[in-house]
Amino acid sequence: MKRQDFLVVLAFMLLLEGYLSGNVTPAILGLLVSIYLLMVRSKVAVLVRGERHLESTRLEEGKPAEVRLVLRNRGGRSSIRVNQAAEGFEVRTPGGMELLPGDEVEVSYAIKPIHKGEFELPPAKVLAEDERGLYRGTFKIGEPLKLAVYPSLDSIKEAARMNQNIKLAEAYKKNPLAGTEGLEIKELREYQHGDDFKRIDWKASMRLGELIVREMIREDDADVYIFVDNTSEMRKGLRKAKVDYAANLALQLAAVLLKERHVGMVIYDELKAEFIRAGRGPGQLETMRRKLNLRWGRGEMSLRFDMNLKLSGKARSFLRRVFPLKKGRRGAKGVFEGLDLVKQPSVLILITDLSNPSDVYRAVAVARNTHRVIILSPNPVLFYSEKLDRETLKKLYRAYLEREALIKKFNTLVPTVDLGPSDYVRELSKVIG
Repeated sequence: MKRQDFLVVLAFMLLLEGYLSGNVTPAILGLLVSIYLLMVRSKVAVLVRGERHLESTRLEEGKPAEVRLVLRNRGGRSSIRVNQAAEGFEVRTPGGMELLPGDEVEVSYAIKPIHKGEFELPPAKVLAEDERGLYRGTFKIGEPLKLAVYPSLDSIKEAARMNQNIKLAEAYKKNPLAGTEGLEIKELREYQHGDDFKRIDWKASMRLGELIVREMIREDDADVYIFVDNTSEMRKGLRKAKVDYAANLALQLAAVLLKERHVGMVIYDELKAEFIRAGRGPGQLETMRRKLNLRWGRGEMSLRFDMNLKLSGKARSFLRRVFPLKKGRRGAKGVFEGLDLVKQPSVLILITDLSNPSDVYRAVAVARNTHRVIILSPNPVLFYSEKLDRETLKKLYRAYLEREALIKKFNTLVPTVDLGPSDYVRELSKVIG
């Protein structure tokens, strides 16, 4: 209870006691307390005004930013304390201080983003109290600010130094994508001794009356597009979501590939896709980093991997037994839009948890006719971070078996690598050659 409130209640109780008991002494004391409060209130003014300054509304995950408050005391002598509420940030506000009438002071404090995404920073609150501690006021400083938090460059570099890349390194040593050719015909030319007979274009040879071979564009020259799944299941998690891992992995891949390739990016969700055309240079990596401020959403992962392909009746019957269907799922329609935006034959790297496998399977089945496709898939079972008990372990084991069957299914289509939260790539040049 505030001191002012306590004194008001005390004055009332004294007046009441004097009235009920017929004793004037408590009544006089209550009256004196009331007069004291009125006299103090007439002389006290608690009023603080000011502005808030933030150097930039674009912040990096994990990197503190300084907030400055310019405060002006328009009332009497007061003690003040700054309070800053901020969802998604760690805030360290300064301790209390004294302000004399007419004082103007600058107060600074740090806000540290702990997640990527778009956030709103509410106005700062200044709690002011007069020197006697009787009267208080709360004053809002600044307007709400829209803040964009991007992946940290330091976190990307740190991930690149991790030596936990055995799965990917081994998978891509066996991957036929590096240094092969066959994406698109570059030109037709006369047959030369030593050329592979398989490259002879027999239709062109018959038309021109001499042996003609197809000169193919090497995949070393092809653009690379990194597809990042930003659907709701990728964003779910209690402390960290798969989309955080996917964003770091995508930037890490891009940082290495940009040294030798033109690299673009597609970020898709259930309804749409955001397209970054393939390019080179440090500016391209910065463009991707700014687009990957993907915000996670607190929630439990579903751990269901459903297949719902339009196949023959016999095939559908088999898939229903292997992959139980779940009604009501919206799917990942943005992946189809994203593939449609990539016009030239390219190397596509899809980073997806395969939580909407039917859509991804259909999309990849079509895309591989034009592009070379690789799937890097964060395994939801390995990202599970909630409390474990006997029933939860049973659920995880069933999900693990379903997931194994799903990965095998996708591997018959394109190379698919199952990833855990520690599987970052160190020697990324081995991924695409």
